[in-house]
Amino acid sequence: MGAMNGGPGGDQPLSGELVLVDSTRSITDGYLVRGRLEADGIPVVIKGEAEGPYRMGPVHVFVPVEFEVQALMVIEEIRSGRMRVPDGQDLDAETNWSDAEGEPESEPFPEG
Repeated sequence: MGAMNGGPGGDQPLSGELVLVDSTRSITDGYLVRGRLEADGIPVVIKGEAEGPYRMGPVHVFVPVEFEVQALMVIEEIRSGRMRVPDGQDLDAETNWSDAEGEPESEPFPEG
């Protein structure tokens, strides 16, 4: 794997070396971890998800070695419950939907 751009400081290219930061028993948990890490700007590679209509099995989450500590801290926050939304908090009311992407406009089929 060649060097990737965008290390934690943004100045130096990434080494391309990946490290395992999490393994989950379910695909859902793996995708939730991936989504949270990516939301924090951490590149993620997922391995182990089964193909086909019945996706089962463990999911292994890898990040570039340069992001290992940051990723482990985020995962610890998830596991500890510190990222839990408090009961009664209305996230919908706090969301500025004017910045949300709309539905893609469909192109009519060409006649012919």
